[in-house]
Amino acid sequence: MTAVNMLLATISFRAQPHKRSELLSAVDDIVEHMRQAAGSGRCRLLVDTEDPNSFTLISEWQLPHDADAFFESREFQIFKGTRILLREEAVLVRDEVVSRVTSLIRGR
Repeated sequence: MTAVNMLLATISFRAQPHKRSELLSAVDDIVEHMRQAAGSGRCRLLVDTEDPNSFTLISEWQLPHDADAFFESREFQIFKGTRILLREEAVLVRDEVVSRVTSLIRGR
């Protein structure tokens, strides 16, 4: 069995247009809790350039059980409670990353 170097968790969701600011306020709190959680690495909230109400929350975790613990935590229950602000159900995708290569993109 191959060792997992980290877990990448991606949550995709779409806000109801008239509830966008309320949702973003709740998500901002969740991101702060996520960044402070045990085993949490980078965490970013991205907005779709074609749909300003479509978001992707990307978080990196040192170990899968660190992510599991957060997604079962009281803090994450706040996100589950934002369902009434969404256009449809949020989707969580978990990718186990075995290796990663980082390089600079240099200009001419």
